[in-house]
Amino acid sequence: MTAGMRLPRRVMSASVSCLAAAALTSLLGVGCDSGGLKGAEAEVKPHNVKLDLPAVPAFDLPPAAADGSHSVKEMRVKGKKFLDSDATIKGFVTWVYDCATAIRTPEMSDADVQKLIEEDPTKCRRPLFRMGDTASTPEDQTIMVVEVPRPPRAYEKKGKTKAELAAWPQVPPYKVGDEVVVTGTWTQSSPHGEKQTGGLLVYKTLNNTTENWQGPPASEAAPAPEEPRPVPGMN
Repeated sequence: MTAGMRLPRRVMSASVSCLAAAALTSLLGVGCDSGGLKGAEAEVKPHNVKLDLPAVPAFDLPPAAADGSHSVKEMRVKGKKFLDSDATIKGFVTWVYDCATAIRTPEMSDADVQKLIEEDPTKCRRPLFRMGDTASTPEDQTIMVVEVPRPPRAYEKKGKTKAELAAWPQVPPYKVGDEVVVTGTWTQSSPHGEKQTGGLLVYKTLNNTTENWQGPPASEAAPAPEEPRPVPGMN
């Protein structure tokens, strides 16, 4: 080919492509029949380490008791189906409301607290307690038992006959840690203002397994007395 002659464009392109391919092959050290080029290997490599994950908590409910009673967990999970009906619940007392502790201020003596309660009983809530499936059940996993009978106060005794006092609702013994079986009405609102959207038990009767104490049948249980209003000047 004489100097100054131009190659056809197609021939030039093919030559450039061949030269580029040859240069790339030389750099990579692979032949045309090497099976193609390989991409970069992944930096993250598989491993055989097994993760020790926590076990999934069980949400299964215990089987129904033969005597028809319910666990606290069952009432919390399936409480809606029992609303406004009587239910018997087995469990342990986890907390007891104490009016004296609730209303006491640092400067008050025991006598001051008792006098305040006698003069103004409306400062106290009606007796109530919480129960769970174990004695150490956290509060957010318990249920409330409300409107539990209480002993008559001093001024109530003065204003009632022996027959009336004999008809006073039987006051059950209970304290934190006791195993109890409580029967009442399962509802969201008690007759005297206690409310719980998840459900609460309005007391009718109680059997204390720990104390080996049995209350009257629910059908014979007397209703809790109306909480009296304070009388001005009462000592």
